[in-house]
Amino acid sequence: MRLKDVFVSELRKRGVERVGTRLKKVISSPDPIARMALYVANGKAEVCRSDGGLQHSLTLNGHFVSLPPHAYVGRCGQEIILSKEELTAYPFPYVVVDCRFYDEHLEKEKWKLELQVKQSLGVVREYMWDERLVVTYHDFGYGSYYPTTEDFLKEKGINRVVLLDPSGEELFEKANTECFIIGGIVDKSGKKRGYTSKIGRSLEKEGFDVDYKRIELKGDVVGVPDRVNHIAEILLRVELDGEDVERAVRAVQPPLVAKWRLRKELHERTLRVCVGDGVIRVVSQSEFEYFRKWLNIRRQDFYEVCREQRFFVVSDKVMKRIKNQKWDERKRCFRLW
Repeated sequence: MRLKDVFVSELRKRGVERVGTRLKKVISSPDPIARMALYVANGKAEVCRSDGGLQHSLTLNGHFVSLPPHAYVGRCGQEIILSKEELTAYPFPYVVVDCRFYDEHLEKEKWKLELQVKQSLGVVREYMWDERLVVTYHDFGYGSYYPTTEDFLKEKGINRVVLLDPSGEELFEKANTECFIIGGIVDKSGKKRGYTSKIGRSLEKEGFDVDYKRIELKGDVVGVPDRVNHIAEILLRVELDGEDVERAVRAVQPPLVAKWRLRKELHERTLRVCVGDGVIRVVSQSEFEYFRKWLNIRRQDFYEVCREQRFFVVSDKVMKRIKNQKWDERKRCFRLW
């Protein structure tokens, strides 16, 4: 359940089926009802009893109608129907981006980390509101800032956390936890491998219980997006939308990341073929459909990876003929002539 769903539910409990607003950014939003909920949760507006000044409104399904609203979103001059405190009483999780290793990043990595934190706020706003994104150790100006993750957990009285760690002992699935922690780590050189686990061990030394969870796609972490904002979206899709983990991964996975996994898997889907004194590998065109079901790849990505690895793409008809040829046990390949 997202913030928007709670907002709609709370309004219906109060007999509100149509809501209006004079806030231009809300009206022009692709999802005005969700934007209204965000404004209220962020303390920028309240839901007020209609004062009769509006003649147009939105149904709670988001349709504009030429009818006066039962309530409006703005600053109330009279009765408040729904306040921030009432709307945010529903137990949404915190998403903490722990940036304790910020100073170990290269300047380019620091820039990328800031971008990912900014994009994470956009993701959090789709599901919850700004305060639910917590950034620790380095203040980028997005979400709520705390000097340390330990300070935040102590203030909120949270003792048990889920740490999203590619080396985690357990598979991630719907956790129903108060707090998720994502390592604010950008590393293109491999020097920071294992740093996420270091965050967990530091928290354990301070007395917190840490569940180390890894996100997998068909039994492997290869192909799982590693950007902070992508990890945040995967966990929120699972936690709040109830999506299956692998479906959430595919929905978020950039084609570039999908190609990492394709490169690893494609070799096992090829056949060795003897051509003269040499050996080539061939793959059927239909293998694209197999991979497309669980990887976010395009046909052009499939052919690009085949070219990179020097795999010849053939039709299913040709592949069937190859399989009917004589098997050369010595060279471990099908011999065409």
